[in-house]
Amino acid sequence: MKVSLRDKFAGTLLGLAIGDALGQPYEGVSSEEMKKIPEEELKIFHAGWLGEGKYTDDTLMAICLAEAIISAKRVDPEVIAELYGEWFLSGDLRGIGMTVSKALSKYVKTRDWRTCGVSGKWAAGNGAAMRVAPIALFDFNMPIEVLYRDVEKDAVITHRNQEAINGAFAVALAIRWCLHANEESRRRDIFDFVLKGLSAMNIENLVVEKIEFASKLLSNETDPLEALDILGTSGYVVETVSSALFCFARASTYIDSVVMAIKGGGDTDTIAAITGAISGAYYGANGIPKELRERVEKSSYLEELAVKIYELAVSRRSA
Repeated sequence: MKVSLRDKFAGTLLGLAIGDALGQPYEGVSSEEMKKIPEEELKIFHAGWLGEGKYTDDTLMAICLAEAIISAKRVDPEVIAELYGEWFLSGDLRGIGMTVSKALSKYVKTRDWRTCGVSGKWAAGNGAAMRVAPIALFDFNMPIEVLYRDVEKDAVITHRNQEAINGAFAVALAIRWCLHANEESRRRDIFDFVLKGLSAMNIENLVVEKIEFASKLLSNETDPLEALDILGTSGYVVETVSSALFCFARASTYIDSVVMAIKGGGDTDTIAAITGAISGAYYGANGIPKELRERVEKSSYLEELAVKIYELAVSRRSA
């Protein structure tokens, strides 16, 4: 069945939030422990540590980013950083990561987005990748160089680390592929598209190598849980992005891709959130179980944001 572009935009943000909310009760649980939980239990919301249908900082930051894009009608790091700062001061941080916390703590004191981001090898987390979906939507039809620059503008506010930036760019590329995919597209082709996009920007590092490895595991029909154990499910962006891409390509429905991501254990909320955003962009909002769409926190607002970005995006110059 053909999925409209507007439905794909809505599916991206709803898919992100639902994956996040489904994954949050299991964050930090090992893959061995996750194997004991029936898959049907992972397809419904549980309270976890936040409450039923509640998402984490992953979605809250994506909402800030979406609001900033709609407000400025462009990817403006000054506007984005200010909204991140307001969110940080609100205290509703829901599992904020160390790197983001350190960066925003500095930002609210200096109001300088250019220098507040954390650098060094310990800044290669998935904080930029988890929130990048609104940029992928806004730039869905723009030249790839524009997409990369916009991803970088947002990422450096918190993560001045090339792996973190490249991982976020890879997620944006994956969402772009899904938005343009049709009934004849094969999910496994997402790997070639993402790798080609990374190559076009002369990106060569562990992000690329791990995505290539995930593609090989898929081609070899490796058992999903074994593949996730091999790829890794920590908050290290290299592991997060490759595992999310594998889950999307390996599963044949939105919910199965997200459940697969959660079954891998580890950073379940973020891996499921990224997998959910990618899958939501592919299957559309109507491809996500209705009961989850209706019960996730602020579902109507998420769809409203998606529609506003859609209207901005389709009016822009095409690539």
